[in-house]
Amino acid sequence: MYLEKIELKNFKNYESENINFSDKINFITGENGSGKTNLLDAIYYLSFTKSAFNKIDENNIKNDTNFFSIRGNYKVDKKSISIDCKYKKNEKKIILFNDSPYEKISLHLGKIPAIIIAPNDSDLIRNSSYYRRRFFDLIISQIEQDYLQGIIRYNKIIKSRNLVLQKFKKKKYVDRNEIEHYDDLLIKLNHYIRNKRSEYLIEFKKKFFEIYNSITKEKHEIEILYKSKVEKSIENDVYKKFLEYDILTEKTNFGIHKDDYLFYINNKPIKTFASQGQQKSFIISLKMSEYYIISKKLSLNPLMMLDDIFDKLDNKRIKDLMRFIKKKIRGQIFITDALNDRLEIFNSKKYNINLIKIKNGQINYDKK
Repeated sequence: MYLEKIELKNFKNYESENINFSDKINFITGENGSGKTNLLDAIYYLSFTKSAFNKIDENNIKNDTNFFSIRGNYKVDKKSISIDCKYKKNEKKIILFNDSPYEKISLHLGKIPAIIIAPNDSDLIRNSSYYRRRFFDLIISQIEQDYLQGIIRYNKIIKSRNLVLQKFKKKKYVDRNEIEHYDDLLIKLNHYIRNKRSEYLIEFKKKFFEIYNSITKEKHEIEILYKSKVEKSIENDVYKKFLEYDILTEKTNFGIHKDDYLFYINNKPIKTFASQGQQKSFIISLKMSEYYIISKKLSLNPLMMLDDIFDKLDNKRIKDLMRFIKKKIRGQIFITDALNDRLEIFNSKKYNINLIKIKNGQINYDKK
């Protein structure tokens, strides 16, 4: 699978651009602020129906306009496929697959699997459990639609239950039948989601350890642990035990939305005891493992986007990382870098790199 061409209209700093891509490596260069990351984000939009960096669609419209559109033409198993993403202010977003709309936009996830490695991935290590849950949930959701729909349904039920809790606190009255309706639904979903997360982590960790050890010469004991208060079997009255506290706090305090994935290096939290270089290696290993799991499960090579990942790396580390990427990534690759001269490090003739130069949201591309 690969992206042949993308057409942008009023997307971020792009007014109107048509860009052709190589099915192998595409090196995107330009000064900071020129639109390199915006181009990757447009590619991400076509896979996930949302931005990787700004979740409010209106904020992705070019200044002084009221809509944006992105169209991608792909080859998947030698078949031509088109994906359109259209958004106009104060209207619903439209996603088209071969010019046909989806009944639900969420049904698109997994059709064009993609992975992005970007500077904000440090959130996986440094920020709250939400980012780690989201990372693993997106892996499973691209593979299994049932899991994605389960997550969507779970979040809707939690939102509705929290509104009921707020009502109970305000009125100082508890309707047992009303709250138990939500509790029964949540018990089933907790059990399903918790078991899926545990199941996928077993296979993920095997590949993760292998990749981490191959990209760093330093030998560390690394670990990923799944932490959940939800046991394999859940008691039917589990939510009753938390009800008084739930009403007091006006939110649901038990469930898989409280889960976390804990990252360790040498038996200590990586957030506190790992260097920036070690954390970067850890994150790249997470993303490469994601690539492996998705490609294996879907028998389809995801698009791989690497946004400014060579920053602060010396030339030797860049060469080593590039060799690793070339060896492990069998599908299409998009790389952004502010330094055009960096291309010489990659031996562009050997890698058959397609060079795309960006200046102020305008494109020039040629083969090197």
